[in-house]
Amino acid sequence: MSLVAMSRTQHANSGKLSGDITTCTFANKHHTSSPLHSQPRRHFSKYVVVNHSLAYQNSMASNHGLQLQLALEEGRGKDDAPFDPFSQFLDQMGSTKESEEELDGEIVDEGMNGIDEAEFKEMDQYDDDDEEEEDEEAYFASSPLYTTSGAVHRPLSERLALRAGYPAGGKFAVIHLAGFQHKVTTDDLLIVNKLKPVSEWSVGSTHTLSGDDVLLMADTNQTLVGLPGVKGGEVNVMVEEITRDKTVVVFKKRRRKHSRRKNGFRRQVTFLRVLDVKMPGEVKGESMDHGEELQVAA
Repeated sequence: MSLVAMSRTQHANSGKLSGDITTCTFANKHHTSSPLHSQPRRHFSKYVVVNHSLAYQNSMASNHGLQLQLALEEGRGKDDAPFDPFSQFLDQMGSTKESEEELDGEIVDEGMNGIDEAEFKEMDQYDDDDEEEEDEEAYFASSPLYTTSGAVHRPLSERLALRAGYPAGGKFAVIHLAGFQHKVTTDDLLIVNKLKPVSEWSVGSTHTLSGDDVLLMADTNQTLVGLPGVKGGEVNVMVEEITRDKTVVVFKKRRRKHSRRKNGFRRQVTFLRVLDVKMPGEVKGESMDHGEELQVAA
């Protein structure tokens, strides 16, 4: 062995004793070259905050944002009643109708003078109850909350504007449920495989998804990327229905065997309605100190 090789071997063994722990160091800001037993454990953030509020505002103020504002013109006037050329004459005749109603009211009051007070109270209470029930039925019949397909009932003008490309805004989240990932927002309807046990996921029960089940959350100003979940974020859902999906026909044929089979299969599903999407700052008792903020260039 040459003298150069011997000197290199002695220099390598001079700083290493038996029983020492060797560590691998990295030249970046998150790792240090201190020994493993004395290195403090680093606190990992629960999610990463991507702030894009300035970029969004600049985009909406640019020509592209001005073009999106034109989408509102697609639905302008669609909710108005059809033009009636006789409406102005009906407005002029309204004063005469009011006078006729006042006269009818006076006649009714004169006819009730001979009725006992007890009978009058019973009749009055009965009429009020009937009117309240009719008002409730008319309200739910005229303004349903959801359509037959499960979507939120929106006016025609809003639907046309959104279809033309107008930004809907709001918040959304990516959740992990029953082995699948779903991108949801408020009032969405989820159709998933039947959730068990049924005693826990019964119809009408509400559940809160949090922790590692919430993978990502975002709004127009920021995006929260979970590591792996967004700590402090919540998605509230309610079980609406437990039923079966549409029939899937399974057809099988064996050639030259005179054998064919056609069976129908309907999987069991659970309908979930998304009630609310809450960011970490909106949940009571939670703060947004768990994330590392990244600024997106405008």
